[in-house]
Amino acid sequence: MIRSTVVLMAGAMLAACGNSATSEPDAVTNNTVDLRHLVETEVAGTGIERYPLEGVEIPTPSDAQSRYEVLRQRRTASGTIIAILRQQRGDRFVYARTELDCDRNLFHVVGVADTRAHVETNVAHDGPLRSTNGLPLRQELSRFICARASA
Repeated sequence: MIRSTVVLMAGAMLAACGNSATSEPDAVTNNTVDLRHLVETEVAGTGIERYPLEGVEIPTPSDAQSRYEVLRQRRTASGTIIAILRQQRGDRFVYARTELDCDRNLFHVVGVADTRAHVETNVAHDGPLRSTNGLPLRQELSRFICARASA
């Protein structure tokens, strides 16, 4: 009797863990992050940022409704670039941590959050680095960030 109760409890705990692990925010589905519409999801913050950081605006003709800024970028030991981006549309804003391989025109998102601090630790891995071909927003972001890195 006690043994079966313990087994049932363990099964319930595993089921609960499985349910929370599989629920993903709307911004991350099928191993992709939709940067263009990320600001429209529950990940985005609303209102005034407590400690707004000034970034460098990135020209994005493919998404004229939003303002994109690069707040920080650094080169990794493997030669890729990690860039922290902020998207703002109206009073909503969201942060994305991205990784780029400038030599091969590859890009992916490794974190999204509603604050600059949280984007460093939150995970929204949208798969491996992959080509920006056919993705105008990612191409614009990549070109700008890579140009800054080589300057």
